[in-house]
Amino acid sequence: MEKVLLPTDFSDNAWNAITYASQLFKDIECTFYLLHVLPPTLGSRKTLASRTTEEMLSSAETDAAKKLEELAGEIASLTNNNKHKIETVTRFDLFSDAVEDVVKDKKIDIVVLGSHGAGGIRDLFLGSNTSNLIGNVKCPILAVPKDLEFQEIDEIGFALDYEFAYRKEGLAPLFRIAEKFKAGIRFYHVMEKRDEWTGEKEKIKKEIEKAFEGFDISFFLLTDAPLDVATRLFVESREIDLLCMAAEKRNFMDSLLGKSPVKNMSYHSTTPLLVLHKDTLK
Repeated sequence: MEKVLLPTDFSDNAWNAITYASQLFKDIECTFYLLHVLPPTLGSRKTLASRTTEEMLSSAETDAAKKLEELAGEIASLTNNNKHKIETVTRFDLFSDAVEDVVKDKKIDIVVLGSHGAGGIRDLFLGSNTSNLIGNVKCPILAVPKDLEFQEIDEIGFALDYEFAYRKEGLAPLFRIAEKFKAGIRFYHVMEKRDEWTGEKEKIKKEIEKAFEGFDISFFLLTDAPLDVATRLFVESREIDLLCMAAEKRNFMDSLLGKSPVKNMSYHSTTPLLVLHKDTLK
């Protein structure tokens, strides 16, 4: 049973991510948790304890719960899928804290949410809820670009830095997607120098091959282009349907802009991004 968290602010962008998730997990038994987060100040009953405030809080919570139930009904009517269950959750909290709390409480397998997807990784992350999630939530995160319609996943691109070999347990979300669609996994690494390849990296590559045994995989070394350009060209030339990378809580923004697979990454605006937390992969 897959447990999927779907944060929503009732926008078209959030709805698009929800419909994408319903198609992605169409043939899989799962529970969708629809989450709406209200500002934490609204929940400060201790400091705002007047009758008027209590009425405002109850009204906000009731209104959110009503909208979530209506949304759940729309999803059920749209998918008509008896393999899917839908539950609703409302929280007074900061967005990332609320998501982290629900992930732990419900033992969520993956978080799916909409992204702006306007033209690159900076637009996707910087100043967004997604950035905060990746910095604080170890659960896999699937960011779905705005207006993206679901398509079968044939090719998965995976950005490698060859710092370590990945454990199978942390790769489970990727395995499930690859198995469902019989998708090929294309690992790529961008070398800043042609002589960068070492025996240690060759060893890690062999360990990765072992972890992905049974899957259709191939490896690519890209040179003579900055990482963001190389990634864009790789995604477009290979017609990548899903881009995957690993990130970590510590110094994530430094990692985003530093020497890592996510440095200045610019990817096709119609390519969803699956982020796995490094702590779950080592």
